[in-house]
Amino acid sequence: MKHSHDRALGALSRRAMTKVAAAALVSAGSLAAFAVTSSGASPTAHAKKFTIALVPGLTTDPFYITMHNGAAAEAKKLGVNLIWQGAPAFNATQQIPVVNALLAKHPDALLIAPTDVVALKAPIMKFVNAGIPVISVDTTLTDTSILAARITSNNVQGGQAAAMAIAKLSKFKGQVAVDNVNPGISTTDARQAGFLAQIKKYPKMSVAAVEYNQDSPTLAASQTKNLVLRFPNLVGIFGTNLYGAQGAGQAVASAGKKGKVFVAAYDAEPATVKLLKQGVINVLVVQQPALEGADAVKYAYDILTGHKNLVPKATLVPNIVATTATASNPSVTKYYYQSSLQG
Repeated sequence: MKHSHDRALGALSRRAMTKVAAAALVSAGSLAAFAVTSSGASPTAHAKKFTIALVPGLTTDPFYITMHNGAAAEAKKLGVNLIWQGAPAFNATQQIPVVNALLAKHPDALLIAPTDVVALKAPIMKFVNAGIPVISVDTTLTDTSILAARITSNNVQGGQAAAMAIAKLSKFKGQVAVDNVNPGISTTDARQAGFLAQIKKYPKMSVAAVEYNQDSPTLAASQTKNLVLRFPNLVGIFGTNLYGAQGAGQAVASAGKKGKVFVAAYDAEPATVKLLKQGVINVLVVQQPALEGADAVKYAYDILTGHKNLVPKATLVPNIVATTATASNPSVTKYYYQSSLQG
């Protein structure tokens, strides 16, 4: 949020204008510590240094690493201490102990990508009851009323974009399949819903199957191999995340169906980008995790500094669509995910 200040100088003489300019410089210098920033208030206007905890879906995924980097950059800008703590796998069983342990540190705010729409409610409620605002990033809960805010990609739109891309490549006829992760994850559920709804709009297209790969590219590859054999009219597969996309793309190539069965995928991880450039994957729906992380820190800071009115309850971050043809375009590559922590 940028602010501009118009000062009517009228018909002041050159001498008077010089005096006004000098006075403005003095005034600006004296008020610098209290200037309004994009987050609503300057970090120097508050004596307390806030601590904000960020719990990713898992710590090893470039999507969440990129989210951390965006959050860390914003935290540094605002003078906030950022705690990054999570589990190495995306599941509630491993994430819940991490969340419970963080409560003992009593951070000023919690940013979290819940790994289950229901199971994480109870641990998050402990923070809410302790007066700690909670913002969901990427994934969320079924009961969003307990959240101060939620930030995610427009996952329904992402699924629709994947369906549109496959439909265009297959000339709007044939069967398609979805290779999802597990039911009960807010983001991938929404991507699947958007994809299926869009496919229904094409009279000559139908859905052959919906598979769940449990975040295993090996299982996704096996499922795709079987789909290719079972459905001779299969023209497309939508992998709702990195692992489904990798497995599906490699299985399609191994079956000699490259260019006949088109693969639309989610997330611009380094491995997925490589497959996109090779044409093993044909379409990538790219999220903006760095922006999600930065916004989450900014919103938490606004809440903690008395500017809750500046924080939207729900934020949908737009997706970027990349294809094999545009994979090396700088306007696309700048959105590719990072594989190492920064800041």
